[in-house]
Amino acid sequence: MTKLHHMKLSVVGVVLTVSLVLLNCVPTIYVHVWAYQTVGTQVPAASNCIVSRTSNVSKPMSLLCSVLPSDNAFVDNLLPTKEFGGLGVLIVENLPSVPVAKNYAFLKFNLTQSLPNSLTRSLASPFNASLRLFVRLTNFFNNATVEIHSASPQNWAEETVTWNTMPEIGSAFVSANIQNNGTWTTWDVTPLLHPLWNQSGQVTLAALSSETAWKNLVWFDSKEYEYSNGTTTPSLVLNFEEPFLTLETPYPNLPVQVGDKTAVTNSNGTVRLLLPWGMYAISIPSFIPLANGTRAAFEGWSDGGSSSTRVVTLGNNLTLRTVYDIQNRIEVISPYGATTGGGWYLQNTLATVSLVSTAVPLSGLAGWLGGRYVFDHWTGDCNGSNVPCLVFMNGPKSVTAIWRIDWTFTLLATVILVTSLTAVSLRHELRTRSKPRKKKGAAKTRRTQRRQRK
Repeated sequence: MTKLHHMKLSVVGVVLTVSLVLLNCVPTIYVHVWAYQTVGTQVPAASNCIVSRTSNVSKPMSLLCSVLPSDNAFVDNLLPTKEFGGLGVLIVENLPSVPVAKNYAFLKFNLTQSLPNSLTRSLASPFNASLRLFVRLTNFFNNATVEIHSASPQNWAEETVTWNTMPEIGSAFVSANIQNNGTWTTWDVTPLLHPLWNQSGQVTLAALSSETAWKNLVWFDSKEYEYSNGTTTPSLVLNFEEPFLTLETPYPNLPVQVGDKTAVTNSNGTVRLLLPWGMYAISIPSFIPLANGTRAAFEGWSDGGSSSTRVVTLGNNLTLRTVYDIQNRIEVISPYGATTGGGWYLQNTLATVSLVSTAVPLSGLAGWLGGRYVFDHWTGDCNGSNVPCLVFMNGPKSVTAIWRIDWTFTLLATVILVTSLTAVSLRHELRTRSKPRKKKGAAKTRRTQRRQRK
């Protein structure tokens, strides 16, 4: 057993050995095929993209890209620490030998380095994807089953990956039956790739046979197969289509700015544009006049965006719906003073209108004398004299403040002034009356005495 594992067998020798095992059905003999060691030149990752269909007004351009793997290798459960990258073969097996022999193959595709920048930067995902592997050798039953699973693309390379360090394998898979040597086998891996599309630009696929059976032994050509000249190299074939941007609004004839172009919504309120892959600035009206005092106000986008101007990355078909709310305007009119509460309100909400002050002095001398305008009541869509006033905005509204002239301050001031003057006069009169009167005879005597002294 140890000798077989360390011999570098030729392809013919390995085939003969495996044939003996299969024909004799000796499950106690394990013949491992890792010794196939064709070392060829390293084929760098590359892509070959061609335009398979040009675009017109209604049909998008189709781009067909063939991506070669940046890394490919297989791992072995019986040699869990050994690397098998750089070989010319990818071995997939699940044989009921003792112990059970399992080989899984892994292929990594670096899309960032292999696809046009317009595709990778916009995270464009293909509408169709196929994995193609060339069958170099299969078993004598000509009926192997190989599954393709998605796997974690990070933290592995063909030079270092082993059974112990292999990427995590996903549960979803697609399978195909393999019956002939020297043929291509193709798997539709579209449902596996879409969840893997992300900013890393890397995709890893794993090939394995989940059923343990003598038939499940297949060798595929790797990218290092030295006789292939690239013609039998594994490839991931991706079909991309130019995306449509669809904007759905509630209103027809609405101007929409996309990049440097202006489009107008149709009778259904929709704009549908066929655009190259890339980033685009989109702008729609923030307000749309509907009637006198009524308008539609932009509220947001179906994907959660809240600005009427935004930038989108267009890699795949994108549909955005706009949300508009109805707003009604209330006009607050007052010939005097300042008002509050006028403006736009969402339909069926309450508006609060009020006055900054309920009294304003008259102009000129009248105001200096205390005359003023005083708020009396509301008219229009608000009645009564309460300040503030609530208005239900189920449509455009108008409210007018009615004022009256008021001389209350003047009258009060006059009454106070008259009262004050009267009080002062009375006090003076009372003081005067309270002084005692002097006798006339005594006054004459004093005057006579003063004359005599002179």
